[in-house]
Amino acid sequence: MKDPTTPDPDALLAVNDDTGRGRLKIFIGAAPGVGKTYAMLQAARELARQGQPVLLGVIESHGRGETEALCANLPRLPLRPIQYRGHSFHEFDLQEALQQRPSLILVDELAHRNIPGSLHPRRYQDIEDLLAAGIDVWTTVNVQHLESLNDHIARITGVRMRETVPDALVQSARDLILVDLPPDQLLERLRQGKVYVPEQARAAMDHFFNRSNLTALRELALQTVANRIDHDVFTSMASQGVDGPWPVRPRLLVLVDGRGNDKAVVRAAARMAQRRRAPWTTLWVDTGQAPPDTQKQNLAAVFRLTEQLGGDTVTLHGHDVVGMALDHARHHNVTGIVFGRSRHRPLAGLFGRTLSQKLMRRGQDFELTCIASAPPHHRRRWRAPGWPPARQLWLALSVVAASVLAAAVADHFLALPNLSLIFLTGVLLVASRTGMRAATFAAVLSLLTYNFFFTEPFFSLAMYHTQDILTVAFFLVIALVTGRLASRLRNQVVNLRRVGDHNRSLLRLSRKLGGATGIQDVQREAGEYLSREFATVVKVVPSQDLDQDKGLTGSLRTAAQWALESGKQAGRGTDTLGDLPQRIFPLRFRDQSLGVLLLSADKLEGLDTAVLSHMETLANQVALALWRVQLSATLEASRVAEETERLRSALLSSISHDLRTPLSSMIGAASSLRDQASLLSEEHRRELLDAILNEGHRLNSYIQNLLDMTRLGHGTLKLARDWIAPADLIAAALKRTAPLTANLTLHRQVEADLPLLFVHPALIEQALVNLIENAAKFSPTGGEITLVARADTDRIVVEISDQGPGIPEDQREKVFDMFFTGGDGDRGPYGSGLGLAICRGMVGAHGGTIEALPPVNGSGAHIVITLPLMEQQPDGPNHV
Repeated sequence: MKDPTTPDPDALLAVNDDTGRGRLKIFIGAAPGVGKTYAMLQAARELARQGQPVLLGVIESHGRGETEALCANLPRLPLRPIQYRGHSFHEFDLQEALQQRPSLILVDELAHRNIPGSLHPRRYQDIEDLLAAGIDVWTTVNVQHLESLNDHIARITGVRMRETVPDALVQSARDLILVDLPPDQLLERLRQGKVYVPEQARAAMDHFFNRSNLTALRELALQTVANRIDHDVFTSMASQGVDGPWPVRPRLLVLVDGRGNDKAVVRAAARMAQRRRAPWTTLWVDTGQAPPDTQKQNLAAVFRLTEQLGGDTVTLHGHDVVGMALDHARHHNVTGIVFGRSRHRPLAGLFGRTLSQKLMRRGQDFELTCIASAPPHHRRRWRAPGWPPARQLWLALSVVAASVLAAAVADHFLALPNLSLIFLTGVLLVASRTGMRAATFAAVLSLLTYNFFFTEPFFSLAMYHTQDILTVAFFLVIALVTGRLASRLRNQVVNLRRVGDHNRSLLRLSRKLGGATGIQDVQREAGEYLSREFATVVKVVPSQDLDQDKGLTGSLRTAAQWALESGKQAGRGTDTLGDLPQRIFPLRFRDQSLGVLLLSADKLEGLDTAVLSHMETLANQVALALWRVQLSATLEASRVAEETERLRSALLSSISHDLRTPLSSMIGAASSLRDQASLLSEEHRRELLDAILNEGHRLNSYIQNLLDMTRLGHGTLKLARDWIAPADLIAAALKRTAPLTANLTLHRQVEADLPLLFVHPALIEQALVNLIENAAKFSPTGGEITLVARADTDRIVVEISDQGPGIPEDQREKVFDMFFTGGDGDRGPYGSGLGLAICRGMVGAHGGTIEALPPVNGSGAHIVITLPLMEQQPDGPNHV
């Protein structure tokens, strides 16, 4: 149990923020025109008069003269002009603000959408960059722009806000200042043209700006600020270790036990919370004793009623019901505790041990409300409520019988008082294995047998000696006390074991779902694990599969659809199609419906609160995993779309250059041959024909590269593998590139007796041709090209080096990207940027690697290919 006087470390860090981030102050209002910018500028001028520097980043005055007047004599950051669709706009200059690094900057309208061409699409992202740089920021926002209130605003006003800001940014603000104005005054300012121009003002008053909308928006603004103040109070209390409650905002806690008329107590508490506009929670303390089925059912019904009436439910584990409840109340700043009238227990009331008496004695800091509800009357049996189960009775009888036998043996050499220790040990054993009722039964039975068999007169319950009476009395007291302590310790161990089991179960599920990369993986892993965990059928149905799932029919589909849309549980044990054999849990995360989880409840012993609570926790973990994989898929789709667009632009740019250039040369040469054939000599005609032929070959090679790259990308390239000697591949590639290397010195270093490669010969040969062409293209006249082929354990290594300009270190990985245009090392005026990308695709299709390494002799490019060796088969060609 946490010591309430100990400061909370997280709260201390929140109060004493020393992370280097800037501090954010937000001026929030119910609607435009309430004076947020005006109030912010007034506060800034007051700060400037005190000698503190203030910079105006951007102020949206909308032509209001009084607002512009407050900007006078304050330094202002020039706005950055942006051209968009033929018009000129001026936006906040984030780069200049980061370069100047002011201590405080004012950036108006947090929810503003930037003009395309800005660094960020939204202004709140600009502010996040300023805060990350350690710059304090003041800004303004209207309550309708908060993301979490978007649906509420749409229902109230009929207008859905497109410009919203994350609630997390508002919650992280150091200060939240409410700027309020009554609706009548705001409407008057609107009529006077102080908010919009007259034409816009009339349209606004007919739609968004009417009295009912403004009143509702004002209440939402007040609630937002009140929630923030409530959070600040919690943080301040936790950071100072202050013992609650602080009566700043009313909060109610309802105590239930599943035995009395708890529903009446919950209803009364709901009415009290509604009148006070206070959040409330229903609490049950699990003492570790297995409750009977009727109590489980009552607790489940009470928790359902609480959720229906708008409250929260909490289950705690511990033996001290009052202590746990008061500790929870202090930790959560509860101001009032509501409970029902205690059961009629005369003996407990005589010693002040009833729940109401304990609360009155220990809960003097709280407002205590006792609901005088009459518990339901029913006939009580003589044995059922007070007697332990039959298994525990048999254990107590067996232990007492064993104690009698042990005491009979020890009676020959031990004094009479020492025999009681044998029976006391038996009572402790029963208490540690069962509960308090069985321990009490064992203590009383031990007392009777001890008196009957071992005190004079023997075999009688009468006593001759006074000291025997005292011994027996002390024995009974000690047996009851030690039995109670042992039973309490056992309950604590049971609770700890249960919590540990739940935590381990949650950890195992998290680990399984952590490796899931798709929705089907989450569905399979979660279903298999939860089915084993609960020994019943558990099924996860994502929201997109709900209509197509053939296992959902009739009422089950209706219940699943209702649970998905409402975010509430349905099926067995609920008020929605409760006769179904399944319990349906909605899978939601951040108000997003992700699917449902179906638990076949017909095989379970009972859906008590502990099982439901554990299942809800695991369902939340499944929802988080679904949200994660969906977010990952969305981000991947965005990345692919962005990459596709980039590739499309690069392809169009490449085609416009690499197709038009050879075509232009071919057209020019052909035109000269046609129009001036008689004027040209035989040598000039041959040069033009050679130019047409060379440019045609280059164009054909480029188109082939495009086709090969497309086939590699779509996985349609079939590898017709065959066994071939690496020396033959190298020789064929050198023969094809002989014209390019005619003016160069070629050094070929191929090891003898290299193992055969199991590859597609044409593809590997083409990859070598591309690399040799690349080296020849950038080698100076008379330069050297070195080609090395060697065996290295289980692979063949081919190295190609030249004496060209080389590849910069930061581009050695990028040169294998399609249409890479950086640097001059492996790019030329006619390069398409596809050659090395195709080489990587061809080599990679064979399980090999290709990389650019540092030059061998300090200059030039150095490309290394590795191809895996396979065990040679004598069957001839194989097609994979």
